[in-house]
Amino acid sequence: MAAGKQQKGLDDDLRSHLRAATMAAHDLLDHAMQEASGWQQREDYARFLELQHAARAPIEDWLDAHAPDGLNPPHQTPLIAHDLAALGRPAPEPAPMFTIGRTGAGHALGAAWVLAGSALGNRSIAKQVRRIGGGAWPMAFLGDDAMLGFWQALRSRIEQHPGTDEAEGATDAATAVFAHFLALAEKAQTAEAVA
Repeated sequence: MAAGKQQKGLDDDLRSHLRAATMAAHDLLDHAMQEASGWQQREDYARFLELQHAARAPIEDWLDAHAPDGLNPPHQTPLIAHDLAALGRPAPEPAPMFTIGRTGAGHALGAAWVLAGSALGNRSIAKQVRRIGGGAWPMAFLGDDAMLGFWQALRSRIEQHPGTDEAEGATDAATAVFAHFLALAEKAQTAEAVA
């Protein structure tokens, strides 16, 4: 039974599968990020960057330890730290260690997919930030071309039909990354409401 399961693949390509499997989590995260930061003032933008840095640092560390060649996205925390410094803010402490337990097929791919895919959303956010900040706010992170290049390279891999184990592992990891970001966004939202 297990051998047959491993050989069976998906009807959709991995990209379509991951998008469908994480759509609700993605929507929740987008809403929570907007609520946690707002992007209406310089302070809001700084909070957004702090949240991004805190969330990404442990995922970047996890990918450094577990991702094979070609599946470790470029680090963006140095870019975020640069933007924060330009805003007069220190980089925050990383969130608690990110883990998905025992590493298996597809896990690095799923985590990389979330980080790389966020670069597409960052382009939209960059337009808002440019408009609201009058072009004066630093945007090394939001304007990162290296992550977009990684995304383009990753597309050829995720637009194929994977085996079941790889698809399940990628979905588990992607879901864990979204949950990690969402937990931090909700924590930031709560802290802001209390303050």
